[in-house]
Amino acid sequence: MAKNVTAYGFKGMSNLPGAAAKLLDDERQISPKIVLNADVTDGGAINIRTGFTETKALVNCHSLWAKSAMFCVAQGAQDPQALFRVEGERAWELCEVPGPKADVNFVEINNLVFASNPYWKSAYDLLGGTLRSWGVSLPPAPQVNLVDGNMTPGTYFVAYTNVEGDRLGGNGPLTKIAWEGESGGIQLLNMPPGAIVWVTHPNGGELFLAVVSAGVISSASPRLQPLPTFKAGPPPGFSHFIFEHGRIWGARANKLLFSDPNQYELFRDGNYLPFIEDLVLLAPVTGGLFASSLTSTWFLDGTDPDKMKMERVGDGAIPGSLTMAQMSGPSVGGGYEISRKLTQMPSPVWMTKQGIVVGTHTGHVVHLTESKVRVNSRTRGAGLYRVQNGIPQVLMSLYGESWGADETLLRIFEENKLFN
Repeated sequence: MAKNVTAYGFKGMSNLPGAAAKLLDDERQISPKIVLNADVTDGGAINIRTGFTETKALVNCHSLWAKSAMFCVAQGAQDPQALFRVEGERAWELCEVPGPKADVNFVEINNLVFASNPYWKSAYDLLGGTLRSWGVSLPPAPQVNLVDGNMTPGTYFVAYTNVEGDRLGGNGPLTKIAWEGESGGIQLLNMPPGAIVWVTHPNGGELFLAVVSAGVISSASPRLQPLPTFKAGPPPGFSHFIFEHGRIWGARANKLLFSDPNQYELFRDGNYLPFIEDLVLLAPVTGGLFASSLTSTWFLDGTDPDKMKMERVGDGAIPGSLTMAQMSGPSVGGGYEISRKLTQMPSPVWMTKQGIVVGTHTGHVVHLTESKVRVNSRTRGAGLYRVQNGIPQVLMSLYGESWGADETLLRIFEENKLFN
């Protein structure tokens, strides 16, 4: 026989199986098993979640991102995938995004938006409204001949670098040339237009800016300007990348690559941290970085890659699900405190197979939903932090192949109704 129950409000949903708990807690609030298309406020009220308004129709749209400008990837007029800039009800097609379909990540630094997936990369100049390369391409190896000149006999190494505007690229392959006897010069047979030439002193050593006249190096280089971009080059495509601690950090298979400090287009050979599994998600905090594969999460303690200490701190992440959120503190659960100072700084939040987690600025992974909500986990995700009607919210969306689902819960959310 049904009876009325007086409750003073609601808490968030709790759908984990197990012994039935009492209907009301000590504060006479109810935790519903399912909350559908609604928001439960901290005050215990349930509000209907607002719907969506279509502003622009694009085909196969994904990788939506916005800060100073909004971008996404969708089917282009001629290409299967293209990069779009979106403003209100307008979307401008910018360029092709070649390769297989893959999420594109974005980072904004100094009026530049860097964009990349594993097969493609580019940079968008917000001030000029134009696309350009992310990093300067590497030139070919010099082709040389020995000619007359005033250079001391010995062994020399020669290299080119390309220049684009005020951006100096890294060196291409080095070419060796050696002679004995009389003085000589080095004739450059394939110098690219606009390139700069660098040469060592006799018998190797550091590369210095060469003095070139009519395609010939005829005298020793002054030791005034050494090559600052030796063994550096543009980045590869990244499956995920972030900006933190004055560098760009990018995941490429099982390597975490990092740029030169404050040089976001220069990545040097050997400047990476190796992992035992391919990385799919990176998350920044003040004391270091979190790096996740599909099965593990590590905390890299420190801000200098040469001094970082690595420790496994959790299970894997669902790719694409990272967002940065303002946590309310002082505690996020699990016994880990967030200091009042650090609560003023956004914290990384992402999705795992067990639910939503937050990475603390002290290097811990704390589960926010594991003890209350069973999630229908999938292979890809997207995260968003927003403040709606004064209430901060983290929204997570999952898609792709299922990693195991509660069929009842799946039906409810797919049909948008509790009962048939």
